[in-house]
Amino acid sequence: MNKKLKFIDLFAGIGGFHLALKSIGMKCVFTSEIDENARKTYSANFKDSCINNPEFFADDIWKVNFKKIPKFDILCAGFPCQPFSQAGHKRGFKDNKDGNLFFSIEEILRIKKPKAFFLENVRHLKNHDKGRTFKKIYKTLQNLNYTFDFEVIKASDFGLPQHRPRIYIVGFHKPKLKNMYKELAFTFPREIPLKKTMSDIFGGFVSKEINSKEERKIGFTLRVGGGRSPINDRRNWDGYIVKNKVVRIKPTQGLQMMGFPKNFKMPVSDNQAMKQLGNSVAVNVVKEIGKEIQYHIDNYSK
Repeated sequence: MNKKLKFIDLFAGIGGFHLALKSIGMKCVFTSEIDENARKTYSANFKDSCINNPEFFADDIWKVNFKKIPKFDILCAGFPCQPFSQAGHKRGFKDNKDGNLFFSIEEILRIKKPKAFFLENVRHLKNHDKGRTFKKIYKTLQNLNYTFDFEVIKASDFGLPQHRPRIYIVGFHKPKLKNMYKELAFTFPREIPLKKTMSDIFGGFVSKEINSKEERKIGFTLRVGGGRSPINDRRNWDGYIVKNKVVRIKPTQGLQMMGFPKNFKMPVSDNQAMKQLGNSVAVNVVKEIGKEIQYHIDNYSK
């Protein structure tokens, strides 16, 4: 087995990638996150990592000298999904604030040439702009001499009681793979049976109005909007109708839904905490895909 793999955590949010990959023995050597409140939460939970050095805990990625990023094996990025999401305006690369951040990923890969990349985004990325956006991403990464495999995976398929389908994209630098494996397809992990439902998280609530097989699986009926949002606002996820009653999710419950440990610190308001959790990655899914990336590198890299 290779020595401990190193990764960078771009657009890191509160550190879902960091938490998942650290749990399987990898080490984070560089992080970027521009949101001030998310940086507070990240800093509170990863004090022993690269954040001790401000140079390696960047805010605006475009202000970073990419050549000075420490050597690493895997580029991880849950690059901003709002420009591509069904709930947002779907402006994609036309969004100058968030949509173009993908091209910082391209530039870092071009300069640093790590062994692999591991990306996450909303599932609608695949169909955005009639598929042209996804084709652009594929061609960009292919032109950098990386393999390209993707899969849409639900959090509920990996032990978390919410649907949360996301697209995960994994690629390996062909020159760093053994010759006979340069075009070997990456194998995404198998599903893990769901053991915890929303009834468990809410402490015994059992809904009598579950309508579909998927709803039966995770234990809730209808999602409702948060705060002053209308009940059918798909951008929100902080409430459920359970036993005909609206039950609001608190951060402690949101942490469980996303795969974070109960002792994960959130030194922000409840509103900020819910926003941060809503923008995070499903830790269980990232962890299992991370294991497969680790196996691929250990067995097929030079």
